[in-house]
Amino acid sequence: MKAQNLKSACIKNLSKSELYDQREFNGVAALKNILGNENKDIEADFVLRGSDVSCSASLTWYDARKSHESRSEFRLYYEGNPVMELAVPGDNIVIGYDKKSKLTCILFKTHDDEHQGHVEEWMPL
Repeated sequence: MKAQNLKSACIKNLSKSELYDQREFNGVAALKNILGNENKDIEADFVLRGSDVSCSASLTWYDARKSHESRSEFRLYYEGNPVMELAVPGDNIVIGYDKKSKLTCILFKTHDDEHQGHVEEWMPL
């Protein structure tokens, strides 16, 4: 898969809980390498690959275990938006910064030629 003109990016399959229960992704090493170790609010572009569906939406990168002395557990919360409303479990999501340093989230539907199949954990691209 091409990294879709992103400087640094990672990919994974969307799970049911990420879409319907929590609206957030666990921030494992691949996301941490992109987003860092500080809590922040980010305005991101969301794009459905191969269509005209796109939007801007807020994301919150935060440590859910901030008060725990020896543990951190970063998560990336996204607000509802038209692109993610079209997502279903099994679709791929690619998250990374574009050449203008804008965080971009690209949804690849399972029928897309560049869908990477089953990617259970975040994997760098």
